Amino acid sequence: MPSAKELGLMRKHRVLCQLRFQRIVLLLIVTGFLSATTRASQSAVGNSDTEEAMLRRAEVAANRIVRRFHETLDFGGIFADEFITEPNLRTRALSFGNPDLLTHFDAATRERMYVSTMTFMHLFESYVLIQNVNKTPPEVQNLDPKPEFLVSSDTKPPRDLAEANQAIAEVEKVSALYRKYLTQVVFDGPIYRENLRRQRKSEKDNFVNIPRIVQGNEKFSIPKSVPVYVVRPECFDYYFIREDGVMKLFYVDVLPDFKLIF
Repeated sequence: MPSAKELGLMRKHRVLCQLRFQRIVLLLIVTGFLSATTRASQSAVGNSDTEEAMLRRAEVAANRIVRRFHETLDFGGIFADEFITEPNLRTRALSFGNPDLLTHFDAATRERMYVSTMTFMHLFESYVLIQNVNKTPPEVQNLDPKPEFLVSSDTKPPRDLAEANQAIAEVEKVSALYRKYLTQVVFDGPIYRENLRRQRKSEKDNFVNIPRIVQGNEKFSIPKSVPVYVVRPECFDYYFIREDGVMKLFYVDVLPDFKLIF
């Protein structure tokens, strides 16, 4: 059993990882890869047997996505197979609910930006979960020069295709460094399981309402008559909606319990 000192160091490391994670997410928001709009307020609804069954289906879909990411370390195939296809919601989802974000790019470019961002964020989350040593991989820490999105809080969104391609290339370069540490073995290991157990305990201790069903989503223009299923397979909240009877992902909330305070 870890000593009190060791437990204290592990808690301190976890807090530092979370702070580093939040900083990178906020920097990505500034670059235009994520939307800085406030999350819409959501109303909880009562769960009938049918609703509970649908929520379980959403959990199954989320766990399938996580397993696939552990195997591929890439969000591209997940996006192709698990993402919403209805045109209006898909367009809004690619902009994280902000209809004015990156409208000067075509759908293919916005999809590439979305996939590269989601890949990086899942790699970042996975690295935090599989070890208790570093905030970031040493190769990322020692990059010289570092990509702008890692070090600057005042970068501008890409203005044209050349800048978008450069931003994607920088994110993918960092992602490649994370992948070196994320073999299937580590996801089957005791550190990953223990970190995930602590995550679940923290959610329980803080009365986090997950999984849950909400009615609609204002930010994504989903009417209140439509149930939205929110589940958390690891550290991110996955938002699902039924499309032709199948659970489809339309939003990944990478900071589900983080409140911005200004």
